[in-house]
Amino acid sequence: MRAFAALSVCLFHFVCTTTGYFTDPVLLSIFDVGQYGVQMFFVISGFVIPWSMHHAGYQYKNFLSFFLKRLSRLEPPYLVSVILALVLLFAREKVMGKANDHIEISSTQIFLHLGYLIPFFKEYHWLNSVYWTLAVEFQYYLFIALLFVPLIKSKLISRILIYIGICVVSFFFPENFLPYSLPVFLLGILLFLFKASYIKNEEYYTSTLLLLILCFWKYPFVSVLFSLIPVVSILYFEKLKIAGLHFAGKFSYSIYLIHPILGASFINVLSHRLTAPMEKVVVICAGIVVTLISSYIMYIVVERPSKRLSASIKYKSQNNQH
Repeated sequence: MRAFAALSVCLFHFVCTTTGYFTDPVLLSIFDVGQYGVQMFFVISGFVIPWSMHHAGYQYKNFLSFFLKRLSRLEPPYLVSVILALVLLFAREKVMGKANDHIEISSTQIFLHLGYLIPFFKEYHWLNSVYWTLAVEFQYYLFIALLFVPLIKSKLISRILIYIGICVVSFFFPENFLPYSLPVFLLGILLFLFKASYIKNEEYYTSTLLLLILCFWKYPFVSVLFSLIPVVSILYFEKLKIAGLHFAGKFSYSIYLIHPILGASFINVLSHRLTAPMEKVVVICAGIVVTLISSYIMYIVVERPSKRLSASIKYKSQNNQH
C-alpha cells in the first residue's frame, strides 16, 4: 500500500507538474488523481502507528520513547533529503544564474524545516513540495500519543465524543495542518480499534459508514476512494503480497522524499530536449527508474539503519515478548 501510494504521488508530479510537458487534458486528469496517494498514507498511519503502540504496550510514561522511536525512524532520511534539495537548488542557481522563482533560501527557512514549522510562517516555503505531509504526520504523532490511551480505555460514549470532536475540529483548520485531515486518519484509527478488538462490529461499521459520508462531503470524491484502498485491503486482503510493490514498499518513504528532488529534476532536464509522444513516455519511465535506484540507495545507506535504530528503542514497560 505504501509503495502504491508513493508511486501514485510520484507519477502525479512527473506528469502533471512538469511545466508544459503534457497538455492533453484527459491524460492530465488521469494522472492528477495520483496526488491522493497522500490520503492513503494518512489512513495507513492512522492504522499502523496505534497498532505498533498497542503491541509495544504504550502508556503515557512512554511518551518520550515513542517520540524518539518516530524521530529516529523518519528524521535521518528527511534530513538527508533536505540536504539534497539544498544542493540541487544551489546547483541550479549556479548553472542557470538564478535561484528558484518560488523559493528564497535563508537560514531561518532551513531551521524551520528541522521542526516541521514552515506551516506556521506564511512567508516561508518548503524546499520540497511533499514535506507538508511530513509536518501533518508529525502533528499526528503528537495527537495519537495523547489520545491513544483514552481511545483504548474509554467507554463507548467517550469514544463517540472523541470521534465527533475529530470531525468537528477538521472544519476549522487549513489543509496543511493535521485537524483538516483527521477524519482520514480516523478511518485508519477505527480500523485499528476494530482489528485489535477494542471495539465491536456494530461500532466499527456504523462509525466508519458515518465517517465516510462526512469524508465524501468534505473531501474530493476520488481522494476518499483512495482512502478506502488501504481500509479494504487491511479488512479483506491483509495477507496479500504483490511482489514488486511489496519490495518497493520497504523503501517507499525514500521514494516519496527523493522523487521531487532527483526524479523530477531528471525529467525536467530531458523535457526540454525530448518532446515527441513516445519520447515523453521514455522520459517518464527513465525518471521512475532514476527515482527507484536513488531511493533504494537512500534506503540502504540511511533509511534501513534508521529503522534499526528506531527498533532498538524500547518502552520501559516492554518485556522480552515485545
